[in-house]
Amino acid sequence: MQKNVVILTCCLLFISGITQGGPAVNTATLVAVTRQPLLPILEEISGLASTDNRYWGINDSGGEPALYGFSQQNFKRLNVVKITNASNFDWEDLAQDQQFIYIADSGDNFAWRSSIHIYKVDKQQLSSLTGNGQLNSQKITITYTDKHNIIPQKNHNFDSEALTVVNDKLWLFSKNRADGLTKLYIIDKNIAQQQVAPAASFEVNGLITAVDYQPKTGQLLLLGYSHNALFGQSFIWLVDVQEQQVVWESAQRYRIKPYAQWESIKWIGDDRFILAAEDSPLGTQQLAVFQLPNKR
Repeated sequence: MQKNVVILTCCLLFISGITQGGPAVNTATLVAVTRQPLLPILEEISGLASTDNRYWGINDSGGEPALYGFSQQNFKRLNVVKITNASNFDWEDLAQDQQFIYIADSGDNFAWRSSIHIYKVDKQQLSSLTGNGQLNSQKITITYTDKHNIIPQKNHNFDSEALTVVNDKLWLFSKNRADGLTKLYIIDKNIAQQQVAPAASFEVNGLITAVDYQPKTGQLLLLGYSHNALFGQSFIWLVDVQEQQVVWESAQRYRIKPYAQWESIKWIGDDRFILAAEDSPLGTQQLAVFQLPNKR
């Protein structure tokens, strides 16, 4: 991996620093088609990925630096794979491409981190493990060009909990407690140390906790919850991506039911996706399948 430090500008994709105004919001409601409990070991599940016939989950801050594999059919745990050269400061999401699963150690509740990390795990090696095991990873270290201090604070815009792969780049979305927007950072998958600036920001009217991109349809799913209560109403934004640009003007927002602390999202088809929820006062850890309505 390259060791040089680069500043990723995104001039070819976006005008940096521009906030994309929200579409005229006509919020519909999506109700889970099916729901299944997850094993207690996944009580703080905060990311989803898949290989072969398994889903993979992670637990967030304070959890083991491990991937938890479980059957796509009955959701029972198959194996635990510890990432030996990584630490779980605040693991928040999983992304994947054909070769790697990417673990986003990017959570920062109080804005006191000077850098964040993304761990790359080889999917072929992961798939070859049928029981518990260990794997090494490659690490990407990232600093934000727009973060100028690490003074602890509660309401800020530097907690990032949503990671996905769009074409050949990693897209990281922030969870802005200060203004209810989300910032997009675009990250090179192959450079070990990077400084990144916001490529754009979007009026999501809430706190974004997960994202997934469907390359076949060119659509993003952004998962979040409203900021007006401890456990606000969960929602998703369905957003088109054209020529590597977010078409925010046509984005559609959906409320999610039932209430739960939904933290993870993954496409499982052209118009179906799954959500995973942490254990919380709203319910135990669970996985639910959702169906999108007919395309607009």
